[in-house]
Amino acid sequence: MQLLVTFINHIGPKLRVAIMTRVIVVSALAYGVTPANTAAASENASGIGLGFIEMQKLWQGLTEKPRMTTCRLATRQTYKKKQICVYSGANHTLVAIYNSAGAFCNNELRCKYDPDTSKSVSGYVRAFRAAQK
Repeated sequence: MQLLVTFINHIGPKLRVAIMTRVIVVSALAYGVTPANTAAASENASGIGLGFIEMQKLWQGLTEKPRMTTCRLATRQTYKKKQICVYSGANHTLVAIYNSAGAFCNNELRCKYDPDTSKSVSGYVRAFRAAQK
């Protein structure tokens, strides 16, 4: 600590403030002090902490990694300044993405493997059009 104080005494004031700010932040993190918004995010199961919690559960063996498949664009429909992009994958895995008209739809994406024969591409489009009325 004495070496750090000696070093700080020989540098300019702007650099001194920057270094001290980093030391305080690193010290706070080392002692387990976290910002209030991170605590609120974990209480509500949302925010940046949610992904880390899911990864911890995966590493601890409490959950399994979801099976993924390649989904390709099945249809893109525009209705009343809204757009739906429906993707189809293995064993009737379907994913629908809703956005503004004219927005980009990828030709393919990775999606969670969820086989379900009760869903259909036309069913998604009909439900989308019905919701826009």
